[in-house]
Amino acid sequence: MVIKAENRNVWTKDKPLAKDRRSFKGNCFQKIAFGLLFSGILTFSIPENSYALDRFLAGTHGNGIPIGGKTVEEAKAYLEGEYSQNYVLYLKGRDKTEEIAGKDIDYHLQTAGNLEEILRKEEEIGTQDHLDSRIDYSLEGTSASYNTDKLREKIANLSMVKDATETKSASLVKENGVYSVIPEVEGNSLNPERLWARIERALQRGENTIFLSEEGIYDEISSRKAELDAKLEAINRLSSVTIVTNILGNKESLSPEQLQDMVTGVNARGLVFDEAKLLAYAQFLEDKYGNPGNTVSFHSASGKDVAMKTPYALHINVPAEKEALRAAISGMQSMEREPVYAYRPAQYAQPQFGNTFLEIDIALQKVYYYEGGNPVWESPTVTGKLVPDMATPAGVFFLKGKETNRVLRGKIVNGKPSYEAPVSYWMPFNGNIGLHDATWRSKFGGNIYVNSGSHGCINLPKNKAAELFSRIKVGCPVVVH
Repeated sequence: MVIKAENRNVWTKDKPLAKDRRSFKGNCFQKIAFGLLFSGILTFSIPENSYALDRFLAGTHGNGIPIGGKTVEEAKAYLEGEYSQNYVLYLKGRDKTEEIAGKDIDYHLQTAGNLEEILRKEEEIGTQDHLDSRIDYSLEGTSASYNTDKLREKIANLSMVKDATETKSASLVKENGVYSVIPEVEGNSLNPERLWARIERALQRGENTIFLSEEGIYDEISSRKAELDAKLEAINRLSSVTIVTNILGNKESLSPEQLQDMVTGVNARGLVFDEAKLLAYAQFLEDKYGNPGNTVSFHSASGKDVAMKTPYALHINVPAEKEALRAAISGMQSMEREPVYAYRPAQYAQPQFGNTFLEIDIALQKVYYYEGGNPVWESPTVTGKLVPDMATPAGVFFLKGKETNRVLRGKIVNGKPSYEAPVSYWMPFNGNIGLHDATWRSKFGGNIYVNSGSHGCINLPKNKAAELFSRIKVGCPVVVH
C-alpha cells in the first residue's frame, strides 16, 4: 500500500522553517504509519495457519455431504433439516443405480458431534490450495432413526434385488453313488446380509451413495467347475475307500462320505484337505480314547486288589495323528491302521499299564515284578522315610534307565552333597528316585522305612537288585502304591 502525505509549509517562531518542516514531516509519517499498522490498514505477509474461520471452506464435505460455506450451527441445522428431509441414498450397481428416499422410510438424521473439531482443523491447514478443492471428513457421532419394516420392504422391491439372477458356485452332487459337477452360475445377486449391514451403516452416517461392486456387496463365486473337475476324480475314487483306526482293539472307521468331506480339492502335490476337519477327527480320537487321570485296577501278588489313579493310560498325539491321517487318506486305499500315540499302554490287556510291570507296595514294603501278568520276582525293600520330602511318591511311572557302579549324591549343603552312596545297580523311574542296592543295610522290609527309611529311593538287597537289573527293561511301567 502506498501512503501519500501532503506537504505543507509550517512556520514557527523559535526554529527555522526547513528544519521544522523535516521534523514535522518525519514525525507525522511515523504516527500515520504506526496508526495504520495497528488499525489493520497496512497489509503485511501473514502466515496461512493464522486465519480464524467462522465457517467451513467451500469444498468441505462430511460423510460425502456438502457443508462448505456454512457455520457450525448452519451445518447442524442443514443436516437435521433440509438434508434430512430430502435425504436420498443411491445404490450404484454394475449396470444400474437405484435409490431409497428418506421420506419413504421415515428417515431423520441426528447431527454429528465433531463439527467444531473439523472447523478447527481447517483453521490449522489454512485456506491456501483449499479454497475451492473438495475436502472430505468423517462425521463422527451421527445417528439416524428410520422405520426398519419400511426399509426392508423398500430393499425387497429394488429391481436389483427382486429381478437379480442368483450367483451360484460350482458344486459336487451325488447321484446313485456317483459324484458329478454342477457348473457355476455368473449371476448378479446381492448378498442380503452384507447389503443390509452396509445400508444401515450409510443411513446412520447420513451417507448418500453406496458403490455395491467396489464394496463387495455382490455375491461371489467361491468354486468353479474347472477347479472341481480335478477334485471329482479323487472324490469318486474315495467312494470305495474306508480307513479304520484301531485303538487297542477299539476300531473307528472313516466312511467314504467322511473321507470325501475332508477333501476340498486337488493340486500338483495331491489331495487338498479341510485342515479343520482333519484336526477335529484326530482330536475326536483323543477325546474318546485318551483317559487322563483314569483309575486302573489289578490283582496284586500280595493277594489284594489295587486301584491306581494314573495319567499315563492312553493319549493320542493329536498334531502327529492329523498328519498321519492326511497320509493315509492320500493313499486312497482302504486300510486298518494304528493312531500315533503320545503314550501307548505297555500291553493291550488290562490293567492299562500292561501285563509286564513292577509293583512297589509301600505298606507291605515289598517289590514284585510281573511278566505276562504273573509275578516272577519279588523282594523285601526299604522305601522313603515317612517325613515330608523323603516319603516315596505313589503313582504310575516308567523305568528311565539302567546303570551300574553309580554314586548317588544328596542335596548340596554348604558346598557339599548331604550324602554320597556308591551303588552297583541303579534303576531310576521318577526323577532322582529309583531302585538300587543298599549294601549299608542288613535288614529290609517290616517298618524300617517309618523312622529309618531312604531319601525316597527303593532300597534292595544287592543280590535282589542284580536279579531285577537283569530282567527289567527300560520303559517298563513302575506302579507305586
